[in-house]
Amino acid sequence: MTPTARNAAKRSLHSAVTERLPLKLAAIFFAIVLWLVVSAEEPTQEIVNVRFTPALDSGVVITGGVPSVRALVLGSGRELLKLYNAQPVIVRRVRTGAGDSVRVELGPADVDLPAGVNAVVRDVRPRVVTLRVQRVAPIPAGDTATDIQHPVP
Repeated sequence: MTPTARNAAKRSLHSAVTERLPLKLAAIFFAIVLWLVVSAEEPTQEIVNVRFTPALDSGVVITGGVPSVRALVLGSGRELLKLYNAQPVIVRRVRTGAGDSVRVELGPADVDLPAGVNAVVRDVRPRVVTLRVQRVAPIPAGDTATDIQHPVP
């Protein structure tokens, strides 16, 4: 390649990059915005933290802390972003027995998504949680929970 042809190629490349630069930057900006809007509507799945709130009999307290629960949620990206502001919750009435621990089975139907979130819960992990409980007062006869009881052997 001759030096004249090389200089002509450099000028041509330079003018292709720098000519109408504001128009090219605007096109790139709008392409990125369009890509973000479309990708937010695409169905996706995400693992999100779930707040587990066991409702115990009066006179019983949790001693070991509440285990962390996570759920696999399917929905559009926009809907899943809402779950970071308003965390899903599981509220379960747990019947405590005579032992010092209770096993509670959890499923996707137990997860309550916040109002306005259009998504589906596919799975919950862990499926079974063990709560360490301590009786601090006797339970009155009419104050027992009616949910499933799974004493730990």
